[in-house]
Amino acid sequence: MKKIMAFTAVLFAALYTFAQSLSIESVCADLSRNRITKGDFVQEKTLSKTGKTLRSNGKFIFSTEGIVWSTEKPFPSTLVLGEDYMVQIGADGSRKVTDAKGNDAFKSVSSTLLALFSNDVSKLGQNFKLVFSAGADNTWTVSLEPKDKTVASVMSSIVLNGKSSSVSSEISEIILNEAKGGAVLYRFMNQSHPKELTTDEKACFNNR
Repeated sequence: MKKIMAFTAVLFAALYTFAQSLSIESVCADLSRNRITKGDFVQEKTLSKTGKTLRSNGKFIFSTEGIVWSTEKPFPSTLVLGEDYMVQIGADGSRKVTDAKGNDAFKSVSSTLLALFSNDVSKLGQNFKLVFSAGADNTWTVSLEPKDKTVASVMSSIVLNGKSSSVSSEISEIILNEAKGGAVLYRFMNQSHPKELTTDEKACFNNR
């Protein structure tokens, strides 16, 4: 019994020490070790005026080339985000390219996610007031409040929740809090880290 109690004490001490060592720098470093993260997402958008929640789901890709949201329900569509551009791909394959110039809120969200997966903590600090907190169960939260007044007039904060182990970190959800009171929640499941994109996935970033 004493051996079991001693082992339990050592285990909890190790977990506590690991949680204490978590930081935005360590989380970004973990996330950047995987060039590609793929999985399923659920999006819930809460409308500020009515409180109604709109739900959609599909598959996502986070990569060093950009981000892909492939919505499957309620209607199929694909959204490709780069740091300075957005491509909307319809179910029929039609493409609409939008430049990020003049859309500070869009550019802010895109650059934030790309910075996280590129281990560029300094860029996050340039654009946001950053607060990082870690839980005893190895969960963590990053709260990002935009410094730019134009962005803040549209989006009050971005909150990222995730979990880390001794070998990796994963983002479990992202919450975009709108300045007018609405919010968009993304939940991520079934994450994997392939070494290469498929031919179809690479095509999403081509022919902008």
